[in-house]
Amino acid sequence: MEFFEETISTETLYTGKILNLRKDRVKLPNGKVASREIIEHKNGVGILPVKEDTMLFVKQFRPAIGAAITEVPAGLMEAGETPEDTASRELREEIGLNPKKLVYAGEIWPTPGCCDEKTYLYIAEDLEENALAPDDDEFIQIVEIPIETVRALYQKGRFTDAKTMSLLGYYFSQFHN
Repeated sequence: MEFFEETISTETLYTGKILNLRKDRVKLPNGKVASREIIEHKNGVGILPVKEDTMLFVKQFRPAIGAAITEVPAGLMEAGETPEDTASRELREEIGLNPKKLVYAGEIWPTPGCCDEKTYLYIAEDLEENALAPDDDEFIQIVEIPIETVRALYQKGRFTDAKTMSLLGYYFSQFHN
């Protein structure tokens, strides 16, 4: 079976600051026609800052899920930025530290069933103070946790977002097993 859908038509339903919503009509491999709702979203980065024997996270309210969660610092790429540029900027904005070393940890599609966003993942090491002003609309608490405590929380499923789970899985399989 061929795993491909041919787009027949596209209708833009919404155009926003960080995302657009479109509705596609597609021809399926079996010849039938179906509708697909697609979110076009800016790409982003997720960064796991490691500082000696601790890891740094941010706790913030996420309106889409109606709860505050603890997660790795992250943000959206701006025009002209590389993923590494975005990672450094976001760390400076969210936790006030600049990484001297970024270790590439892969890429993920957080919600490929409906969204085209790609998230680039990094481990940040050799951190130095170099803060940027935080975004006006972000209210963040920095959370520093010993690595062994993070491992236990990870193994118990206490981290729930895709980028944090992916980065912790990568870190514990590659650097701290």
